[in-house]
Amino acid sequence: MALGKRISPCHRNADGELVNAMTGKTWVQIPYEKSTAEMLYKSLNVGFPLCAILVQRGIESKLDAEKFLWPKLAYLDDPFKIKNVDRAVDVLIRIIENNSRVAIVGDYDVDGITSITLLINVLKAFGINSDFFVPRRACEGYGLSSEIIERILSEKKYDTVIALDCGTNSANEIDFLRKNGIEVLVVDHHQAKSLPVARCCIVNPHVGDGEGYDKYKILCTVGLVFRLCYALLRVLRKKDDKRALNYSLKNDLDLVTLGTIADMMYMVGENRILCKFGLKIINGKMRRPGIEALCKSADIHAGSNIRHSDISFKLCPRLNACGRLTDAILPIKMMLSDDFNEAMTYAYELDETNKERQLIEKEITRQAEDLVRQHYANDSGLVLYDKDWHAGVVGIISGKFARGYAKPCIVLGSERDVAKGSGRSSNGPNLIDVLSDCAALLETWGGHPFAVGVSILPEKIDAFRKKFNESVQKYSANLPQGESIEYSLELNLEDIDNGFMDEVEMLQPFGQKNPDPIFLLKNIKVHNLPETFGARKTHVKFWLIDCYSKRTLAVAWHASHNIPPMRTPLDLLVTVNRETWNRIRSTCLYVVDWRVSRES
Repeated sequence: MALGKRISPCHRNADGELVNAMTGKTWVQIPYEKSTAEMLYKSLNVGFPLCAILVQRGIESKLDAEKFLWPKLAYLDDPFKIKNVDRAVDVLIRIIENNSRVAIVGDYDVDGITSITLLINVLKAFGINSDFFVPRRACEGYGLSSEIIERILSEKKYDTVIALDCGTNSANEIDFLRKNGIEVLVVDHHQAKSLPVARCCIVNPHVGDGEGYDKYKILCTVGLVFRLCYALLRVLRKKDDKRALNYSLKNDLDLVTLGTIADMMYMVGENRILCKFGLKIINGKMRRPGIEALCKSADIHAGSNIRHSDISFKLCPRLNACGRLTDAILPIKMMLSDDFNEAMTYAYELDETNKERQLIEKEITRQAEDLVRQHYANDSGLVLYDKDWHAGVVGIISGKFARGYAKPCIVLGSERDVAKGSGRSSNGPNLIDVLSDCAALLETWGGHPFAVGVSILPEKIDAFRKKFNESVQKYSANLPQGESIEYSLELNLEDIDNGFMDEVEMLQPFGQKNPDPIFLLKNIKVHNLPETFGARKTHVKFWLIDCYSKRTLAVAWHASHNIPPMRTPLDLLVTVNRETWNRIRSTCLYVVDWRVSRES
């Protein structure tokens, strides 16, 4: 029988007063089959809590558990199973054999930046010095636009144009290039609204079908480029090409990890394998100079254990900053550099641009919060627009609002007389489904289930907001109703020792579909007066003491408005983390929610 229980957010304390949890949400334990967890516990050399979490995540056999806990690159599928990879390899071989002039065009986000860097490095190993282009968003828009094609053709005569993280929906532009005698290869993971012309070779799991094809749809573009390059090396190694035999593609998994995490792809299957090994490279001694410089500019010190969250909140915003505000050429140059000092110069420039981005974002966030409070607080989905907002930073804000308001959010600014922006959905309806209903009102749109880009004429925004809300309501009807937080297991504070932390870390890297597990601690007392910290004193930290008098730090982010009381037994929902400071690692609990204990 599946185990699981629901804990109400409301109860009465010892004085009979009604007390709410910090968030006001219901706590729900994720059900699991105890017999299956016990079977794994007996067959694997790990603790029962880890086995229970595996079962909660759909891993129910010893073989699947071993593959999950101890992944190998050998578990990666044959790259040729992705449609058109064989044709794409032929294109790359022709480039190498003919010493072709190549222009690589990519998106200005982290996925695009890392895709360009990876392909340039591989082609360079075979003597091909590619030129690369990234749209200047203020004047050239997004992707393989007619404006950037005009710039490419003005540079020199190219034999081949390769579009990375864009191009799937650029049929007219591809047709134009082909009519000018230029071969086109597209590697992209955006969903197709209309297929490109037949004369283009396109590698995109969303274009085409086949048995088991869906499992490749979780790959972002840099993941697809990695698989394409792996296929290329396999073909050339069979021909005893020494350049292919000497190239270690494994060392490029750091790039794959950055792009995969930045694009919020599902952290399961091949993505998890790629990122597991990519994080080892990022944390290794032979770190890429560009990543080393990026870490230093982000105050990530040597010896720190860089995790999924560090990449999401510290590294990727810096890589994205130039593309959002100016030109993404700078981060690509940094990633391509073999010289640390040169890379450091680029990293400092990126840091300054990121600070500018933060100031712009802060002001837009304030204005957007006013809009929600005054006009849209009761909407099922948020569509926020101001003609003075910078379209380059609205994606970050839409993500914050989607999480903070627990509803899908589209934030739009102005770009070349068009309202343009980004949408995010945090555990809500699939945005591709939602925007499909709204397509007639949009100029362009595309993306992934939880992250999209849109452009629309300003005069259509009111109609779009109405249709967006209707569609969100329709697709939300099939989702679980009610605000709740799912947790894995109940623990005692003393259970969280080094051995337990080692096993939780085996679940990493965390991300979509493989979240950081949440644990319930009951009847816990705050040992000291909680302290606020941070520039705005918005965060709270305090110490907990277990039955062995061992102290553990607890941190509640953005919780200064609801500080837990001292000397009152509490129930806490927490995630467990290891922090490194001055090369010393210690356990820290991040508080997801708290309530006065029923046992008080």
